[in-house]
Amino acid sequence: MGNYIGKDVHDFVDYKLILQDKQHGFIGISIYTIGTFPATNTEKDRVATQRVHDFFVGWIMEPLLHGDYPISMKRIIGKRIPTFTNHESEQVKGQITHHFLVLTDGPDLVTNEEYPITPWGLRDELDKFKLLYGNPTVFIYENGQRTASNLSLQDVSRVKYLHGYIGGVLDALRNGSNVKGYFAWSFIDVLELLDGYKSSFGLYYVDRNDPELKRYPKLSAKWYNRFLRARSTSIVGTIELEKDQSLVFIDHLFE
Repeated sequence: MGNYIGKDVHDFVDYKLILQDKQHGFIGISIYTIGTFPATNTEKDRVATQRVHDFFVGWIMEPLLHGDYPISMKRIIGKRIPTFTNHESEQVKGQITHHFLVLTDGPDLVTNEEYPITPWGLRDELDKFKLLYGNPTVFIYENGQRTASNLSLQDVSRVKYLHGYIGGVLDALRNGSNVKGYFAWSFIDVLELLDGYKSSFGLYYVDRNDPELKRYPKLSAKWYNRFLRARSTSIVGTIELEKDQSLVFIDHLFE
């Protein structure tokens, strides 16, 4: 990670010196994270939750903000963790000012669902960036619900997921978060890094048995279209969308 951060900082410095005045752009860093919550209200569980956050987010954000890794990481990893020289520490601090989150939720210990609908996890993660890291500019690049491939075009759970998580972003904004963008993952079902085609996040289904790989909109695509057009996005409206017979005829693909 030290090499990764160092390389990004060198690129950022070069960009500022050579192109930024002409392009008026910015450079950020992508961070994969999950929402974490204490299992109980004990100090032990609160410390454990912060430790998870340190290992997912802190080992990137702390060097960029303070020039060094989180204390919890250094205590656990010891001499195996790379160290920053004074020059490197000063060089990385404050250079990258925009951050792009790839955010998902961790396992639900109660239901054992892999990706439950817990929008407060996104809200709390944005609140942590505000409180712990000086409220940097944040773009949420990948946030979506994982379901089994070929499940159904009537993905009501994904509609509820997007409805809830976008609401979580709104709550964070009202609480002062500097989040500037939200991007649902993903536009269509794609090859996923972790399990290939076994699961999907897409708003559009891809028929891989069709030589032309024909695409079909899921219920979530119609809901998201309504959201972007500032039309009704209530759960009641979603139930009405379920009655759209234009979707029903294609469900034979999943039988």
